[in-house]
Amino acid sequence: MKRYSFIGAGNMAYAIIGGMSADKDITVYDKLVSQYEKFNGRVKTAPSAPAAVEKADYIVLAVKPQNFKEITAEIRESGVALDGKTFVSIAAGVSCESICRGLGREVAVIRTMPNTPALIGKGVTAVSRNRLVSDEAYNEIFEMFSSIGEAFELPEDKMNSVIAVTSSAPAYIYYIIDCICREAASQGLSSPEMLKMICAMVKGSAEMLERSDKTPAELVKMVTSPKGTTECAMQVFYNCGLDKMISEAMKACTKRAEELSAEASF
Repeated sequence: MKRYSFIGAGNMAYAIIGGMSADKDITVYDKLVSQYEKFNGRVKTAPSAPAAVEKADYIVLAVKPQNFKEITAEIRESGVALDGKTFVSIAAGVSCESICRGLGREVAVIRTMPNTPALIGKGVTAVSRNRLVSDEAYNEIFEMFSSIGEAFELPEDKMNSVIAVTSSAPAYIYYIIDCICREAASQGLSSPEMLKMICAMVKGSAEMLERSDKTPAELVKMVTSPKGTTECAMQVFYNCGLDKMISEAMKACTKRAEELSAEASF
């Protein structure tokens, strides 16, 4: 049986472990030991990052980008054997090459970019790998992320860009929903059911787009009757340059991912 260790026990580690079958051998290490309580005894714990690495075939580095230098240095300086192990990163902007440099040698690295809906099994995860990752290891990890939503393969040189498309993007949707809710309330539509109805509208719209053979632009046109209410609303978006605002937001997101890559490079 393959063994898994998670270094970092935050929300994403919790989501991934929650999607794994109960018979998996899982060890977790986190500096904040109170994080272990939410696993309700399902996982083993390790006293240090190197100890967690030693116990596993697959090591999921579930820490923030700014903590990678510290964690990889601790593993490197411990002298723990890395032969036959596959490292899995979920951090924004941290390349496979940077992880290898931090560990002091070339190792098998799978780089992923999940998003927070993974917490309810509806995540979207981009997955890439370096040349040392075996097909068996890659398929194992791809299946692991598929268990918490949708997973798709992406070349590593696109991993920073995809953050703006799938990983940070849930925040865009939440913000738009919040704007709709606030304006609905200002027009007297503030019942407890209103948020539920707006969420249903968003889910229905997304599913209709997914099932349709039409493009998003074609569906906009389908909803927009000449001189109707939707046309008035859409004209405000066009006049305000909403498309440019979204474009600039996504560019800013990707730029920050590139900055994180530079900061994590060592």
